[in-house]
Amino acid sequence: MSKPSRKLPLLTDTSLRRLRMTPSYIFLIWRWSTWLYALIIIVTFRPPFITPDLTNRGIFLLVVTFVQSLIGTLYAPVFQFLLPRLPRIGVDHLPGRLPQAAKTRAAIARQTENAASIHRRNFNILVYVLDVIICGLVVYYSGPLGGSPFFGDGSPFYRYGMSVALASAFAYGYPGALAASIAYDLFIAFAVFVPAPGSPVGYIPNSVDIFGSFMDTPLIAIIAAYLASLLANYARSRQREQDNVRRQRALVHVGETLIRGAGSQPGSIQHLVQQSVSQLRQGGHFQRLFIAVAETSSDEPRFLTCVASDVMKDTQALTEKVEENELLTHVLNTGDSYISFTPSETLSDYGTAYLYLPFFKDGQVHLVLGAESVRQTPFGEKQKEFLTIAGAQLLVALDNIRLTEQTIDLAASAERGRIAREIHDGVAQLVYMMSLNVETCAAQAHRIAEASDEDAELVTPLAMRLDTLVSISKQALWETRNYMFNLKPLMSGDMSLTQMLTNQIREFETISGLPTLLIVKDDEESIAESTHHTRRYA
Repeated sequence: MSKPSRKLPLLTDTSLRRLRMTPSYIFLIWRWSTWLYALIIIVTFRPPFITPDLTNRGIFLLVVTFVQSLIGTLYAPVFQFLLPRLPRIGVDHLPGRLPQAAKTRAAIARQTENAASIHRRNFNILVYVLDVIICGLVVYYSGPLGGSPFFGDGSPFYRYGMSVALASAFAYGYPGALAASIAYDLFIAFAVFVPAPGSPVGYIPNSVDIFGSFMDTPLIAIIAAYLASLLANYARSRQREQDNVRRQRALVHVGETLIRGAGSQPGSIQHLVQQSVSQLRQGGHFQRLFIAVAETSSDEPRFLTCVASDVMKDTQALTEKVEENELLTHVLNTGDSYISFTPSETLSDYGTAYLYLPFFKDGQVHLVLGAESVRQTPFGEKQKEFLTIAGAQLLVALDNIRLTEQTIDLAASAERGRIAREIHDGVAQLVYMMSLNVETCAAQAHRIAEASDEDAELVTPLAMRLDTLVSISKQALWETRNYMFNLKPLMSGDMSLTQMLTNQIREFETISGLPTLLIVKDDEESIAESTHHTRRYA
């Protein structure tokens, strides 16, 4: 495994994969190999009709084709992978939504960029046309240098000129390959009827020379275009597989994060979304991600908690301002997805892509996921599918947390009720019976003291002590009933505030024996409204 890194230490694995996927290296190998072939033929082959002018012409054509091959090598995409990596444009922050004037300037910038793209495309076509012309002229004038026939495959540069079909086939497919091969054959056909200067007089071409010179280049062009299409399809297939594997791996990591986040602190929605937001952003390769959990018990659409993660900013500082995000509120209120792309005013090739998706349960928005990135194209189906799957997993985790909260509350209420019943059936009954007996004994002692003066001195202290025990027993009964009342939940189920206060007053009347009246004015507000902010920032 270490051999490739020792041979090409400057190339990364990604560059090597791109190098194997790029068919232009076939063109370069062909062009340089055939140039060396032409060099060997011109240097070693010396027919008797070669004059000093033809020798100088051969040297001149070698220099021209060498410069042409060198420029083609530098221009080829495969050579760009060998160049040092240039610093990329840094993006410190996401551009905000642009005002109308900025949008106008961005539209003008897009038109300018489109014009520049057309200019580059025309320039590339001009380069390929110029390459065909140079190769055609070289083959035409080098015909006498290779012997019979003095055109086409008799030229030392005949195979060198075939490289124009390879270049056009790899760049433009079948149309470019056929166009380049036909243009190249036109120069050969011209040499058949108008021999190049220095060609021997009296040579009559035969059918083998003519068809051999005309058929080779189109066949090679078609094969090269077919090979280019196969490589392109293979590269796209590999790219799709890699994207699927990367997306599945990211979703697995997200699922593990959700499980750990839901299991580490049961009942903590805030903890879950904080643990999930960074993993979701990294898994989807977003620059900024928002997770907003809706308040399901509120009549009005509002968020229970909102968390954000940014690749360039502090998450805590960003979360403090997340409520100012108008897109989250818009998606929550409307329940519609928001997908947009706003061109950047400063970066002509880039813009801000927006993707906000709501997630429903029982016809109500429970969750909103929002992603933003500075990129060259809008978000596609891959990003939308990733957020959809991740949002569904997060929604299930949130439901599990809510169910866990309800289970814990129900278990605690059941246990408190059980303890209250045991106190009522055990200690409270005993204290109540003791209070009745002590009160009866105290009353009997007072009657004895009043009936007999002789026993008054002995019974009166006992009666006083019994009166004290009566007070203590009533206080103990009060405390016991108070403990039982505190163990019971103040509110349960759909109980309103008025019902809760009524139960409190009834219990007070039972213990104290004092009549109490409750008067409620106006309409009772929703409990969810009164407890919203407490639950939000707890």
